[in-house]
Amino acid sequence: MRVERLFAPFRFARSKGALSVYDLNIKDVVTDPATANANTVYVCVPTPLGDGHSGAAVAYANGCRCFLAARGLGLREDAAVYTTEEPEAHLGALAARCFGYPARSLTVFGITGTHGKTSVADTLAGLLRRAGKSFALLTTDGTEINGVFEPAPPTAVNAADVQRMLRAARRKRAEFAIVEFSAYMLAHHAEKSIPFAAVLLTDLAPRHIGKRMHGDFASYWAAKKKLLECPSPLVFLPEPIEDLDTKGRVLCYGDTGDIVAQNTELLHDGEQQLGTSFSLTYKRKTEEIFYPVIGDFATRNATAAAALALAAGLSLAEIARGLSGTAPIGRMECIYASNGVRVFLDTAYEAEDLLQVLHSLRRVTSGKLSVVLGSVGERAVFRRAPLGRAAVENADFVYFTADDPGSEPVTGITKDMVSEIEDASRYLCIPSRRKAILRAMEDLRTGDTLLILGKARDETQLVNGIKEAFSDRDVVFVAARRM
Repeated sequence: MRVERLFAPFRFARSKGALSVYDLNIKDVVTDPATANANTVYVCVPTPLGDGHSGAAVAYANGCRCFLAARGLGLREDAAVYTTEEPEAHLGALAARCFGYPARSLTVFGITGTHGKTSVADTLAGLLRRAGKSFALLTTDGTEINGVFEPAPPTAVNAADVQRMLRAARRKRAEFAIVEFSAYMLAHHAEKSIPFAAVLLTDLAPRHIGKRMHGDFASYWAAKKKLLECPSPLVFLPEPIEDLDTKGRVLCYGDTGDIVAQNTELLHDGEQQLGTSFSLTYKRKTEEIFYPVIGDFATRNATAAAALALAAGLSLAEIARGLSGTAPIGRMECIYASNGVRVFLDTAYEAEDLLQVLHSLRRVTSGKLSVVLGSVGERAVFRRAPLGRAAVENADFVYFTADDPGSEPVTGITKDMVSEIEDASRYLCIPSRRKAILRAMEDLRTGDTLLILGKARDETQLVNGIKEAFSDRDVVFVAARRM
């Protein structure tokens, strides 16, 4: 799309620039100067790494001549610089226009909340898959379009990234798009210019509050509200919320409301059946549900996914059949069960999440409960000690090891994780993740449970700036053959 046509609906101020700039065929809207070129608009947005205006010179050097910024950029006169008070607020609309408004060809569901966003999104994707529907899925794990998965990048997803995924979904003829929105994404306007078919809140808790994330609970809730107050015809809530200016019909799901889940029961007889059963009622019709996931949030997550599946046109009977064979990948996922032992994968990365996971696993464990646990390198240092302490205090034994250490020595990371633990007999530090999993598997006895914490779907380890192929599942299966 030519520059002048792309910017026509926006009332931005503009420096003149060379006439040739306005004839450029713009194919992308970017916020990373390294990806800028002659056919892109570079938008100066704030990132966790700094002010995007500082990258304009790099974008220019890469051939970019069209910019959206909050101020002048000091570039040569051939650059066309559009200015507006908050460029990031227009990023989604600019990308949507550049890509031909891809969401208009899709049925888009938006999901936000404190807990369970990815689990709900994965479960909904499984229901659509089993119903023969084509879909695109964007979560914190990565992007899946019609069965092809790409891991998430290390940087946070922004409004242009969401629109880019929607464009890819349209190109691959997907019918549905499921998008998980973190509070960070919403605070940075990632929901803009998307005509949602339905939006859903999983829950709301005082999480991620503080200097590193959201200043207070009010700002955190304000970010979440942005999705729920979008012009969507359906808004699904776990309970009524007065402090919302919704545009569409509100339906509540849970133990009361419009979509009701009752009679929850944990099932775990030997190795054959492990999951949660409950009754699901909608419009006076009731189906008995078996969901192959355990945990305090299993029923709520399954019911939330069922609510969106109803909005997608699936019947209650289809949902009941689908849930029996659908579970979120890497969330309380039992990947091995034999000879009285079980091995689970989960992605808990904060102490609060880990406590809930261990509490649920303790209920189905007659023997020892052990954990393989690492922490990402070069960031999130503040999480390490609380995570390590939570593991040791609530499991019987912990194997501390690597988990995307990057260029940081694993021994330094594990030292941080055990810094608040007094009883050294409760853990081992094994820098090699492969050796840690193998040792944990060797130590299992009848009745024991092993929890491996890490990434759900990205089968790599980031070591010294290089992504190396590594699969927790493969190591478990190798160890199982030796048992």
